[in-house]
Amino acid sequence: MSSWYIDDEAAFNGVPSRAVYPDVKNNSKLPVMALRTKFLFFLLLINTFLVAQQHRIVGYLPYQRVSMLDKIQIDKLTHLCIAFANPDEQGYLSAGGSDLREVVRRAHQDSVKVLISLAGGAMKPEWEDAWKRLLTPWNRRAFIQKILLFVQVNELDGVDVDLEWKQINHHYSGFILELREALSAQGKLMTAALPGTTRYKHLSEEAMLSFDFINLMAYDLTGPWTAGRPGPHSPYAMAISSLTYWKNQGMPADKLVLGIPLYGWDFSDANRVTSVYYGTLVATNPAYAHVDQVGKIYYNGIVTTIAKTELAKEQAGGIMLWELGKDAFNEYSLLSTVYETVHGSGAPTPREMLVDSRMPGGPLADGVALSPAITGLPFSEGMHRLASAGFQEEDKMNEWGTEVFSLGIEVLPNPFRDSLKITNNEKNALQLVLTDIKGRPLYETTLRPNSTISWETASFPPGHYIFSAMRGDKQASKRLIKM
Repeated sequence: MSSWYIDDEAAFNGVPSRAVYPDVKNNSKLPVMALRTKFLFFLLLINTFLVAQQHRIVGYLPYQRVSMLDKIQIDKLTHLCIAFANPDEQGYLSAGGSDLREVVRRAHQDSVKVLISLAGGAMKPEWEDAWKRLLTPWNRRAFIQKILLFVQVNELDGVDVDLEWKQINHHYSGFILELREALSAQGKLMTAALPGTTRYKHLSEEAMLSFDFINLMAYDLTGPWTAGRPGPHSPYAMAISSLTYWKNQGMPADKLVLGIPLYGWDFSDANRVTSVYYGTLVATNPAYAHVDQVGKIYYNGIVTTIAKTELAKEQAGGIMLWELGKDAFNEYSLLSTVYETVHGSGAPTPREMLVDSRMPGGPLADGVALSPAITGLPFSEGMHRLASAGFQEEDKMNEWGTEVFSLGIEVLPNPFRDSLKITNNEKNALQLVLTDIKGRPLYETTLRPNSTISWETASFPPGHYIFSAMRGDKQASKRLIKM
């Protein structure tokens, strides 16, 4: 009985040249079953490739920080946006006179696409005047040709348009559509940075949909403009509302890239609200990497960054970071946190400790808090967790000048399988919460003093879980592992 054979070269005809597929020798003949197995494996690889492509990691790097390139893990990005280039009176672009070709070369070595970001939120008056003139129908064609020239000379992969607010006039959408046509003809990308919950009235639907993706600036809810009303400037709730807003505007979810700030706002002096780098905060005390608030400084730490990245994995097309020079260039890097969350490698497991949320002290020590808004945790107000990595308890006391609290509670076993046994050895009742790693509540109850409760966990999938116990202003949290 003879076997059926199929020409493998014909079977894979039309497959993109960059795709990875099984090693099939030229002109070989494979039995149908063997080829079917290889073809299914090929489809699996293609699907993995497409899923990875959907989860973009976009980082902005101001041209002034090009010298920091050796510190930044460019290989953990999918797209690098160099900020910003602006035109002179004739429309010729310049990024502060910087030579971008070395940055582009190094990024391309790691298969990272590089875009030039145009305009920016803080432009010189002469740049504003130039943009206003160059967007007009009678000037834009020549200007677009000069943009293309800049892209070609610097071997860039596309253009990111970051015109904002008063620079968005009735000529904006026409300019965007013409730029789109010109870039598409050369196989280049076109993206934009847009506010989290505002669509400019001069951004038409056609222009909006012409972007390959948009970077949502889901931050600056508070800042110097709200000096009398300090608070989180980029809470988790804002991430949700930003994605919801743009989906309701008709933007496909896979074209939405959620922005995360690598900086915070310091409201310690209401007369002078200042920006603080995340990296600077962590250098002051590495424990600050795991919280969202230190005194009157509000920012995003590792826990919130993980939560937002998980949200983007489920409901958007990626994460954007503004900006890379403000990150911590060590194990507390938020870029690394995003990368590890996207690729499933997980963040380092922190040790738990308990602090009084009313700690006295200076601007870096008068309260440390994890925002209750993060991932929808059902924690009461004042329930503040501080997770730290590898510090000695006495070091924490010396740095903060305050005592470290503990609660008399036992959670066994850890790792666990079918059940958890929790014993409250306190003289007071404790509020207990068990969540998954995304912050979704699984159990929540109040445990009476000197009593024990068991939670059934046999149906839980293997992985990490967070157990928290609270009494008044004090909370202890512990990471548990389900085997």
